Amino acid sequence: MLAKFAKDALPLESCALLLGKINYPADIVHDVILLRNKDQSKNSFSIDPSDLFCAYQRASRLGLGIVGIFHSHPSLPQPSQKDKKFMKLNPIVWLIYSTLNHEYSAFLYRGVIIQVQITLIKE
Repeated sequence: MLAKFAKDALPLESCALLLGKINYPADIVHDVILLRNKDQSKNSFSIDPSDLFCAYQRASRLGLGIVGIFHSHPSLPQPSQKDKKFMKLNPIVWLIYSTLNHEYSAFLYRGVIIQVQITLIKE
């Protein structure tokens, strides 16, 4: 679903929020909110504050939290400098999909940015 969403958004970056429950050591995603890229850019993304507010309301109604941020890159799935800055402000999993090589990578800020393992249970 996220790969198709990213392809459909080309040439722009796509973005979404991952809703779930914290289940240490692995959060489980139960729902995804596909969002529009406010930047309308192929090299960056931002989420409109009203869209973000609605996403938090939906998560609350479902009894879930925001456990991850998804976005696509037209390059390798590595965090950009802007991503790194915002990872520090949003220390949840950042899932990046490459529209270049069709691979996912996930990262988390814990004092430093670390790559984390993800497992796809159901597409």
